[in-house]
Amino acid sequence: MPFRRISSGLAILLTAPIATGAGKEAVMLSGEWVPTDVDQIDYRRLPRVPGKNVIISDVRDRAGTWVHQHAYLAHFDGRYWAMWSDGPGLPRPGATPKQHRNIVPGHDRPDTRISYATSKDGLHWSKPMDLSGPPRIKGFGWIARGLWVRDGELLALGSHFNAPGYPGEGLSLEAFRWDGKKWVAHGTVLDDSLNNFPPKQLPTGEWMMTRRDHQRQVSVMIGGVDGFNAWRISPLASYNGNGRPEEPYWYVLPDEKNIVGLIRDNGRSQRLLRTCSRDNGRTWSKMERTNFPDATSKFFVHRTSRGYYVMVSNSNPRKRDPLTLAVSADGLVFTKLFWLIGDRHIDYPHIIEHDERLMIAFSGAKQTMEVMRVALDDLEKLVMPDSVTLEKKLPPVKQPRPLTAHWIDLGDEGKTLFVSATAVVPPRGKESALNLSTASGQKRVSIGFDSRGRLTGYLHHDSATGPVYEAGARVRLLVKIVSHAQRPDELFIRIDKADWALINRDGDSAANLAQVNVRGMDTSFTNIRIAHSEKKLINVKPIHAGR
Repeated sequence: MPFRRISSGLAILLTAPIATGAGKEAVMLSGEWVPTDVDQIDYRRLPRVPGKNVIISDVRDRAGTWVHQHAYLAHFDGRYWAMWSDGPGLPRPGATPKQHRNIVPGHDRPDTRISYATSKDGLHWSKPMDLSGPPRIKGFGWIARGLWVRDGELLALGSHFNAPGYPGEGLSLEAFRWDGKKWVAHGTVLDDSLNNFPPKQLPTGEWMMTRRDHQRQVSVMIGGVDGFNAWRISPLASYNGNGRPEEPYWYVLPDEKNIVGLIRDNGRSQRLLRTCSRDNGRTWSKMERTNFPDATSKFFVHRTSRGYYVMVSNSNPRKRDPLTLAVSADGLVFTKLFWLIGDRHIDYPHIIEHDERLMIAFSGAKQTMEVMRVALDDLEKLVMPDSVTLEKKLPPVKQPRPLTAHWIDLGDEGKTLFVSATAVVPPRGKESALNLSTASGQKRVSIGFDSRGRLTGYLHHDSATGPVYEAGARVRLLVKIVSHAQRPDELFIRIDKADWALINRDGDSAANLAQVNVRGMDTSFTNIRIAHSEKKLINVKPIHAGR
C-alpha cells in the first residue's frame, strides 16, 4: 500500500520540545520533493487528483449580489446530504458581472439563511431547498455549521449571528432535526458559540467539536451524550500575540489516545498552527507554528477507512487557488501533496467518505456549492515527483512575525502579575476602567469604578463589585492577578494601604495579557506600573496606556 500507516517516531514528535520563535517551525510537511522554503512550491507541478466534479448550486450569474459558502456533507438514510450558507452578497466596487464570477462578494450579511440538497449517488442532486427559514431577529443571519448524525437522527447545526460578521453579541448555536419530511427547530446547542465542524466522537464515546465565542476565543465543547445541548467547555487557544487562531479542527492519532488540533492563523503567518491533547481535549499544549503553508483559509482533515489521513486545504500561501489534498500516514507529518481543483478561487472544503470514495465539498468564489468524488484506489496510485520547486524563485510570502511579548499567560498555573496605579474616582454618572488586554485588543481583566463610584473588578467573563468611593477621590490602586490552569483565575484589588477591597475568583481565561488601555478621563489612571512581584513595582518605569 502506498499510504500504509507509519507509527515510528510518533512519541518523539509528540513529546520533543520544538522551538516556535520567529524562523523556527515544527515539521508538518516533509519529503525529498519539499523545497527548503515551502513558499517556493510550484503548485502546477503537483500531481492531479482524478475525480468527478459537479455543481449543486450556482449563483455566479447574479453579479456578486448572492453568496454560497460553508459547505458540509453527510450520508444518512441512503442519501448524501449537503448544506451551506445561502444569502445576500455585496458586489465589489468597480467589478463587472463577468469579473464577479471569480471575485468573492462581501458576505456574512443580514438575512443569510441555510440551504440544503440531497443525492443518492453524490453526482446528481436535488434542487436547493430552504433549511433554516429566515433569521429570528432583524439584522441577524444564519451560518451553516454542519450535519450531525446522533442517536439515529440527522441534525443540522447553524449559528444565529448578529450580522455583518460574527463578533457581535447574541451569537448562538442552534440545531434543526430532520423528521423524515422536513426540518424542524430542535433547540439551542450552546449560546455564544460558532462551531467549525460538527461533533465527532472521542475514544471515550463523548462528542467533541471546536468553537469560538463572539470575542473570538477558541475552545472545545465536550459532551453531547446526555443531550444534544449538554456540553462543557475547555480552552483550546487564545486570540493573542502567539498567533490569532481561527477555524480550528481536531482528530485522533493512530494510537487512539493523542489528539491533534490544527488551527488557521489569522495573524497571517501563512502557516498552520498545531496543538496537542493527551486527555481527550480537556487540556492542550501551547500552540506551535508548523511549516505547512496556508492561504489563511478553512481546511479539513479526514482519517480514511484504510488508516491514512487526508487534509483538504488552500495550501498555496499566496491565494486560495488551488485546493489541495495532502496525505499523511501518521497524522502528524504529511508527505504527499496533490492538486485537487483550481485555476479559480476555491475555498471552505469538507470531506466525508462512503463506499471507498471521498466526497469533497467546497465553494467557488463563494458563489457555487460543489462536490468532487474521488476513489481511494485512484488516490493511492498518485506518486510525488522528485521536485516541485519553482524554477524562478518568488519573494517570500511573509516572514513569520516574532511572538508578541506578554506579561502573563492566564493559562499557566500559579503565575502572578502586579499592577499599581493612581486613580481618580469619576463623577457620579461616569465610569472609568483600566483594562488589561491581549495583543489583539481583547479585554480579559478590568479594574475601575462604575457610575455610582463602586470599585469593580472583571475577570473574563465575570464581574465583582466592592466599596463605594467619593467622586473625585484620589486613591492608590494595587492589583494582584493569579493565573490557574484548571480552575478560575484570581483578581485582588487593594485601595491605598487597606486590606483587599475586592476579590474576584470566578473568571477564567487562557489569554496572554500584553497591553493596557484606559477608559474614562485622561487623568482616571496615571503612574501605571506592571511587574511580576509587588517589590519590583517600585523599580519599573510607568507605562503609557492606550485609549
